[in-house]
Amino acid sequence: MLTLQTAPVTRDDHWHPRTAQLQACEMQFAILAEAEADVLGRLLGFFAQLQLVPRWLEVNRLGDNLLVQLRQPGLTPHRAEVIAQKMRSQVCVFSVELEHAPVP
Repeated sequence: MLTLQTAPVTRDDHWHPRTAQLQACEMQFAILAEAEADVLGRLLGFFAQLQLVPRWLEVNRLGDNLLVQLRQPGLTPHRAEVIAQKMRSQVCVFSVELEHAPVP
């Protein structure tokens, strides 16, 4: 007779609300992108989809490029990396660096 066995739990559930609450921290993004009119809207749209507003945002134009730096509290490192990967997939984005924001 065939018996079913439960699969072992080997992966953490990064999206579970309790995990998110325990691992949440402030993450800092540094994005280098082309200086196009719609770049900021597209980058901030990834946060808007999650109903998040960055705590700090700074944008500097460097010739034909933009350096966008922002800090977002309440993100798990996993969720921040997912957002960073989505940003990297944009054609106009050259690089995205992600790190824990320094504690003031």
